[in-house]
Order: sequence, then structure tokens, then C-alpha cells
Amino acid sequence: MSILLRASNLTKSYGDIPVLHDVSLTVERGEFVAITGPSGSGKSTLLHILGGLDQPDSGSLYMDGQPYPTAPKAVDRFRNQFLGFVFQFHHLLPEFTAIENICMPGWVGKQKEVEKEALRWAKAFGIEDRLHHLPGQLSGGEQQRVAVARALVHKPKLLLADEPSGNLDSQRSEELFSLLKEAQKHSDLAVVVVTHAETWAKHADRSMHLRDGTWQA
Repeated sequence: MSILLRASNLTKSYGDIPVLHDVSLTVERGEFVAITGPSGSGKSTLLHILGGLDQPDSGSLYMDGQPYPTAPKAVDRFRNQFLGFVFQFHHLLPEFTAIENICMPGWVGKQKEVEKEALRWAKAFGIEDRLHHLPGQLSGGEQQRVAVARALVHKPKLLLADEPSGNLDSQRSEELFSLLKEAQKHSDLAVVVVTHAETWAKHADRSMHLRDGTWQA
């Protein structure tokens, strides 16, 4: 394995409220990392910074040996090239079908054969017969699978997931974990997930605990 993501000495405050204190992290290619910690510990802020959705006050970020861009258009291209996102809520576009939702990141990035890649993940996740349904016609579990397929369709190198099982029962949570592990195995994908689920942390390749904006042993 080799290092895909390197974050060094990240700090972040909102006004007078410090959120992250000198946080560093490396993620290797194909590694599954779980970040745990209580509410307000800085987990989501860290994930947003790793995903280029927010900027640190200080520190450095490197992806594949290259520094993160800062110009807005360059950040957009960077996210589409390297990153996939899965959130607690699916954020599917209600007026588009499942296949259109899955294809959207690939279309934005002008990816070739995006429909073929979308179908590949749909078959892997067992939703190929639901692709022409609108999100409102899908079950919660099916919507989650569409959201994960959408995060993978443009072939990211790193998947970032923020409490993806937060509104799922234990069975659906285990199914989602299995989906992400399957995706990791088949595409050499690195995964960083923020989670309260103990089983996710237990079965990740590595688990790290954040409290009050710093890593805890």
C-alpha cells in the first residue's frame, strides 16, 4: 500500500470556538478508516475539510502527492476527480430516476461510458431492476444503495461517508457496511467514515477516536 491522503496539523475554528487542534491523518490506498467520537468532537468538520467542502485555518492537505487546490473551480474539479461522498441522508434528486441520479457525477465530469459504470454498480448492489423508478418509489434501503452507487460511479480514489448508517436499523447498517467493503475490495477504494456504529469501527481496517478536536488513544 502507499499513502493516498495526507493531512498535517489541521486547525479549524468558527469564530471564537475552536473545533480542530493540530489534527494529522494519513490514509493508504484501499484502506478503510473509521473515525469515532462524541457529538461536537470535530468529526464532521474534519471530514468536510478532507472533502474540500471546507477550508482549514492552518495545516496542509495532499491527495496522491499533490496539494489540495484552493480556487473554487479547481476544487470542484478535484472533488469530481478524486472524491465520492455518502451522507446520512441520501440527497437524491427527486425528479430524476435512480439511474439518472447515479450517473449525475459522471455526467458532470464528462466521464466516458458512465451509464455502463452505473449499471455495473447497480447490479453489484442488486438494484438493477429499480433503475427507472423515482426516489420516492424506492425503499429507504434502495435509496441508500442508489446514493452509494452515485458516489462510486465516477471512480473516485477516496470515499468519504458522514454517519451513513445514522438513520438505519441494525440490519440495514450491516448491509451498508458490506456494500462499502465490497466496493473497497473491487476498486482499490480508500474509505474514511465518520460513525457512531461500534460494529463499523470494530471491522474497519483502522479506527481513530476524536474528542474535543484532537485524537485520543
